Amino acid sequence: MDFPPPHYGVTVARAQQVIAECVLTELELGITFLDVAENTSDPEHARQSVKNAIIALRTANRFFSEIQPGANLDGIEQRRRQLAERLRAITGVDDPGGSHN
Repeated sequence: MDFPPPHYGVTVARAQQVIAECVLTELELGITFLDVAENTSDPEHARQSVKNAIIALRTANRFFSEIQPGANLDGIEQRRRQLAERLRAITGVDDPGGSHN
């Protein structure tokens, strides 16, 4: 019978933490892109920043389901909603990041 390595649980927990941190970083990056879009006087720069925010939200959504409960899931979901709502207000698209489920 094969047994998991002795530090398997620690490794899995660390991997979950890294995934959660990466998703949160993507969401923060998306919010920063929207801040730039709202504060620039260059329309092309604003459009590109909004596109980058959408990409950040889609990337976060892709990995969101990989996060196990207890890894600051509520805080991450709150930031995800905040980014999605800001994008919805700017673009008029109901689900700018695609479904996260």
